[in-house]
Amino acid sequence: MEIIPAITLKDYADLEDKLSQVATLVPLVQIDVNDGSLTPIRSWPYQSSNKQDAFFDAIIREEQGFPFWQDLEFEVHLMVREPERIISDWIATGASRIIVQIEGTEHFEKSVGAVAERVPLGASLALDTSNQVLEPIANDISIIQCMGWELSHLGRQGVPLNEGVFDKIRALRQKYPEHIIEVDGGVTLENAPRLLEAGASRLAVTSALWREGSLRENLAKFKV
Repeated sequence: MEIIPAITLKDYADLEDKLSQVATLVPLVQIDVNDGSLTPIRSWPYQSSNKQDAFFDAIIREEQGFPFWQDLEFEVHLMVREPERIISDWIATGASRIIVQIEGTEHFEKSVGAVAERVPLGASLALDTSNQVLEPIANDISIIQCMGWELSHLGRQGVPLNEGVFDKIRALRQKYPEHIIEVDGGVTLENAPRLLEAGASRLAVTSALWREGSLRENLAKFKV
């Protein structure tokens, strides 16, 4: 089992702070990226609708490195429309893998073309999105991220896991036995064993790690 802390960022200072907390505890973190098109929030580096963060631009231009790049890898979950517009930017930042929210694009093949030969690529699908959307692209991705809620709950932290996710994971595992299946959204200490039993390979965890108590202690509880 791989536990991946997932973070949604307010600004660059928040990025530095959160990465400093996890850098010595885990090898990889997930950065959730929201531009306000699929979710009710915006997050770093797209806090503004008319410009992107200056620190992000500097990282893309290789004028500065991504915070803690020597100690920590990161994957990016792009909860945006037309992710093909920005995938190259995130590759330039040093992302280890890219996960695209499939409901945000009608042209996933463009995303595949930009990424598949450079970093591992994944597709994320909401609970109410049919597994059949993966069939045309299954050979081009190595990661399937199964969201714990419907599309309408995307980007909302603290929402309980929908019980329907267990059947969805089982169906995905049966059809795609060689793929990594990652679960994001509503993961807790209580439901983690059931998610793994259903066929999940990785768990992206947000609220259960960050909200109460020590981050180190909360991570340790998941690894017991």
